[in-house]
Amino acid sequence: MALTVAGCTPNDTESQSDGPVTLETWISQDMETLFPGDAGSYDPISVLDVVYDGLVRYDPETTEPYNYVAESIEAGEDNTVWTIKIKPDLTFQNGEPVDAEAFARSWNYTADGDNGLYSNYFFSIVEGYEEMQPETDENDEIVKEGAADELSGLQVIDDLTLEVTLSSPFAGFATMLGYTGFFPIAQECLDDVEACAKTPIGNGPFQVTDWQQGQELTAEKWADYPLEETPEYDSIHWTEYSAGETASWADFKSGDIDISFPPTAEVEAAKNDPELAERYVERPGSALTYIGFSGYTDGPWNDKEFRKAISMAIDREGIVASLGSGQAIPADSWVVPGGVPGGEAGTCEWCTFDPEAAKAALEKAGGWPEGEKLQISLGDDEAEVERFTAIGNSIEEVLGIPYELNVDPDYFSTRAAQGYDGMFRNNWFPDYPLNENYLSFYASGSAKDSQFGWYSKEFEDKLDEADAAPTLDDAVALYQEAEGILADEFPTIPFTWSFSATYYSERLDNVILNPFSGAPILREIEITE
Repeated sequence: MALTVAGCTPNDTESQSDGPVTLETWISQDMETLFPGDAGSYDPISVLDVVYDGLVRYDPETTEPYNYVAESIEAGEDNTVWTIKIKPDLTFQNGEPVDAEAFARSWNYTADGDNGLYSNYFFSIVEGYEEMQPETDENDEIVKEGAADELSGLQVIDDLTLEVTLSSPFAGFATMLGYTGFFPIAQECLDDVEACAKTPIGNGPFQVTDWQQGQELTAEKWADYPLEETPEYDSIHWTEYSAGETASWADFKSGDIDISFPPTAEVEAAKNDPELAERYVERPGSALTYIGFSGYTDGPWNDKEFRKAISMAIDREGIVASLGSGQAIPADSWVVPGGVPGGEAGTCEWCTFDPEAAKAALEKAGGWPEGEKLQISLGDDEAEVERFTAIGNSIEEVLGIPYELNVDPDYFSTRAAQGYDGMFRNNWFPDYPLNENYLSFYASGSAKDSQFGWYSKEFEDKLDEADAAPTLDDAVALYQEAEGILADEFPTIPFTWSFSATYYSERLDNVILNPFSGAPILREIEITE
């Protein structure tokens, strides 16, 4: 994400006559929705972070949650029943109260599987979730709607008190509650969901005033915002770029963009610029790029030895050095170390480049079918195409396996529908600060329902044991044991961890990067002129 600032701070009385201060930002992908329960990717989450407030927010240094809209969040004796108290006198931007009912209506709507929202699965831990899910056919079409419209485990006790009963104990429940899927929703928003998806009615410091989808988005400061975490500038304007980093860096150099990072070809020049060096911020990221296999189709990838061979044939160090743009680190674990509690390096035994061991593992697996090409599927992203071409080249050079890239503009929907045959790219950054969040999506209940065609009862039993731990520290340790099971069965291959970095102009101060996504935290940025 990149930012440009026009004008001055409201505190600069000499130049206030120049008009409102606008923060200009860019988005690298087209967004389909701004409905909180359906917004699961980097860009809408970044926008919604200033349009909505959740029960908790996360400390940018420690990643720990702290109460924000919540007055208190308390667990019962066994971490099954949770009581949430909401701060009084808060409203949405249309004047409706932000109360217990506002959260209940939001959670129930998202948990209702008939609505087909992205964040639906987050509510699977709440009692009554299963009754809200529809029956579907082999094409994932609904043939019978869910029997219930509300979570039985979600009770409005009074105007400001919400009681949540989970289907089983979960010590980490409070850490989840800052994620967009748990934001409150105004009744007016539910009355016209389609309109709300384009012009949300939030409770945060900025309200969306215009969205020309695919082109630009504008949000203006909400004058009646009552809480503390809001910047001094007056509006935010996002431009939707199609060329990503390359376009933003060109604009940064011309003075039109205030925050950006160079494409690979210009990284060294930027590092050697003494002025830019003074306006640079970095932090280890929390995102993991990894490789999955279509275990739901027949192929050599169903043999662990083959997957080991592929992993050891990938020269992570060399690829990162040549193409990493300074924003990647070779990965050897499934939970990013330092990114969340429980992250440790070195859990992947076969993530070191070892051509001889790779060849031996391939031989043990029975080799590769002669005349066949290994398909490597990914989305339509220029930088990722470059990286996965390098991965394919490394595999072909070491193992002699020819490959072809399948660049799919419908990558996410194809992957969800188990539509690939071979290898495919995956990326994950955590929605909340707990190692469980990197692991739980492997718990599909069956190989049939897994996007990797992989299921392990031992793994899922360990996750259940961790969920039921009496304390969060105990849970973190047990989730680490679950990662050990994942590492042994090796269904996916860690490739790189993210390393977040950006340059910014002399007009900005206090540029802090989000510990999860690596994006600048818009609420924290200060304008110095």
